Amino acid sequence: MKPFLNLFFASLILVSCNGPKKNSPIDVAFSSDAEHLEELNTECFQYLGAKDTVRLTTHVDGTNVTGSLDYSFFEKDKNSGTIEGEIRDNMIIAEYTFMSEGVTSKRQVVFKNTEDGWKEGYGEMKTVDGIPVQVNIDSLDYSHQMALTPVPCD
Repeated sequence: MKPFLNLFFASLILVSCNGPKKNSPIDVAFSSDAEHLEELNTECFQYLGAKDTVRLTTHVDGTNVTGSLDYSFFEKDKNSGTIEGEIRDNMIIAEYTFMSEGVTSKRQVVFKNTEDGWKEGYGEMKTVDGIPVQVNIDSLDYSHQMALTPVPCD
């Protein structure tokens, strides 16, 4: 009987050492794979007016945020570019690098998460190191109707 028990425990040890299958749902959920993490932390928002569209895609890593921002206003030049900044006090504060009429430019953008959605703040700006930035982030105007609400990412 003792040889049978030894064989049984040896088999049990071998089976338990195999661990979970590769690519199991548990492995995928806790994977550090960059593509998987990007999917978990990517969100898309859009304002769609009668003739105007603003689209924001964010990739959040802790308090850091990167993504894309596109403006398409009726009878105005389209602006399309990237953001890089931080999330602080329910706001996205980022540098927007964009292309308009074949020229690359930069400016600061600030979006506040309101009950209507993400709204861009407008206020007095000054130029610092060649980049327009808000003079006072705490006194920006968010009273306009262009709220960016969640949409499925493409």
